[in-house]
Amino acid sequence: MSIPTYIPVFRLRQEEKKVLTSFEFGTDIFPYVEIFKEFERLPPKPKSGKPKKAREPKHFNEIYIPTLNSIRSEKVFVDLPVHLNQSRNMKKEVLEFLRGVVGQRKIRTEYLLSLSYLRDKIIPVISTYSQLTGEPNSIKLQEADLRVVFPIVAFRTSEKTFTNDMNQISSVGQEDDFLIVDLEDYCLSDKDDMATIQFMIDYLKGFDKCHVVLLRNCIYNSIKNFELEHGGRIEVIDNGLMNKYDRMGADCFADYAGIKKDKIEGGGGISPGFIFYDAVQNKFYGYKGSEARELADFENIIVPAVLRSDAAARMQSDELEYLSVDNKGWKMIENIWDKIESGKNQAKFKRISMEHYLHCIRTKIQDGYFVL
Repeated sequence: MSIPTYIPVFRLRQEEKKVLTSFEFGTDIFPYVEIFKEFERLPPKPKSGKPKKAREPKHFNEIYIPTLNSIRSEKVFVDLPVHLNQSRNMKKEVLEFLRGVVGQRKIRTEYLLSLSYLRDKIIPVISTYSQLTGEPNSIKLQEADLRVVFPIVAFRTSEKTFTNDMNQISSVGQEDDFLIVDLEDYCLSDKDDMATIQFMIDYLKGFDKCHVVLLRNCIYNSIKNFELEHGGRIEVIDNGLMNKYDRMGADCFADYAGIKKDKIEGGGGISPGFIFYDAVQNKFYGYKGSEARELADFENIIVPAVLRSDAAARMQSDELEYLSVDNKGWKMIENIWDKIESGKNQAKFKRISMEHYLHCIRTKIQDGYFVL
């Protein structure tokens, strides 16, 4: 098995799925998929005036195995996210799944075991239930059940439960397993934040039970499209993990593929904005629409500004050709400018961000940027 350099985390929304099932990840990138509802899409409601047809809904594994199997990567991490905070703004089907499946260890384990057809591709993710149900040794219990089917498992932990989690993980982790340490929103350039997580970094430098992954959310949810400085660098985004992970005791790094960590909530109005990754500087730049907040702003304001930006010019002139024809995100921007496809779609720009970011990271990997 290859050891990945990079692990992008996907929360299985429609645009994320398009990227997930079309991108060529290869052997150096293992995607991480968080499944947060029973069905990818709810069965359609019958049209009025027509009798309802009895229909047995598909089982969880019948729905997700085709999607997971279509991902072009050597391995795929699969998580039914215990760590995901519940919110009243979540849709009913999400809350039902989080409470009825994810919130109950045995049922969650059964759902993961139902994906056994892909046991050689899937790496199931284990998290503690100590904060959710208070159950002792929940990591060991999950590992024992899942190891019967899956030869490789992953353990996810974070600052609040790290010490207790590691007591269990150290006793059951195996050489090919993965330890995913979620640094959450802690900023690596902030002294106070680093002081809070330093005990984990110190521990990891001496940890050799399995492969170590550092995961961090660098694009905070507090960043709002309408507050972006049009064409300006977003100062609060620190994407330095990719340059530090090896010195922090990790073998690979993970993030949310160039977008905000989705809170899985409904609602939200039109707010044209775009966060664009500059692979040369490893920085992010923001672009926003007019005060009227119209979908046409994507085509008329944002796309032209991105095309003539200094960030684009840097990446076009760089020898690595970050904006080559293989960059699907950049190609979509050009197609919108050429009116080959519509840009009046807010969700589409999430996909553009992800496609562009993933292409840039893959380009860096292929060029040997991360060779230790």
